[in-house]
Amino acid sequence: MPDVDLRELRLFLVLSEELHFGRAAARLGLTTSRVSQTVRTLERKLGGQRLFRRTSRVVELTDTGRALRAELAPAVAGLDRVLRTAAFRGGGPGVVRVGLLNAASGVDVLSRAIERFEATYPGATVRLSTTPFDDRLGPLRRREVDLVVARLPLDEPDIVVGPVLSHADQRVVMLGRTHPLADRADLSIEDLAGHDIRRPYGLTAQQAEATCPARTPSGRPIRFVDAPVDDNAELLYLLARGRLVHATVAPFAAHFQHPDVVAIPLRDLPPSTCALVGLRDVADPNRDALLDMVEELPERC
Repeated sequence: MPDVDLRELRLFLVLSEELHFGRAAARLGLTTSRVSQTVRTLERKLGGQRLFRRTSRVVELTDTGRALRAELAPAVAGLDRVLRTAAFRGGGPGVVRVGLLNAASGVDVLSRAIERFEATYPGATVRLSTTPFDDRLGPLRRREVDLVVARLPLDEPDIVVGPVLSHADQRVVMLGRTHPLADRADLSIEDLAGHDIRRPYGLTAQQAEATCPARTPSGRPIRFVDAPVDDNAELLYLLARGRLVHATVAPFAAHFQHPDVVAIPLRDLPPSTCALVGLRDVADPNRDALLDMVEELPERC
């Protein structure tokens, strides 16, 4: 059988994740036609077996493709770890910079991964920094950090979503104890119509809609107000004064408490997920080694 190029296998794995030739091409920095050509070449080397079933609307793996992915993914991941370890031996491990908005979600998992990373690669260091409220992805895009803890969904062409840190964070609203809604056991999005809701800052349109939809299920608009804040203390002050309502997640509310602020569950929004995300066009063995540590943690979420 002709030799299979490792780049062909990596392309196959990316396409099996994306199931979209255009997105896979963008992620790999190739043209769509080059991706198609490489898949055909790989199929030919594997005895002419089809790996993907492609129609005008959908791309899906064949049975052969699914079997190959199941065996190939852990093998390539293992090879990558061996190569990163060899690179560390040659040039020494470096620094991984991680940005996070606060210590409310996923930090326990991240902390365990950092401990393992620094113990496995002596000399390696992870530096944590705070991302701005109103520019959460900016430090990543300016390459001031290597990874960011971000809320999902996040579908940006220049960003790849890595391992999940937490996947069941309850959606809540924070508001002052004197607010008209403060005595409720739980709330619906419908209940928020007619009240001043802090406009989500520093989020993509997808993330903002997941945090608090612009309209209620019945079609009523949510009244968003501009209330930029520089830190959590300022946000809690505004909430305690009854100036606005803040849609967020339960770990944030539990971490940043105030005697005059309550957190009430939003019953009609699904739980929130946060994950580590990075830039697609970056090749960094240090960053990838830390991501591997997160992936390998038992009972991660």
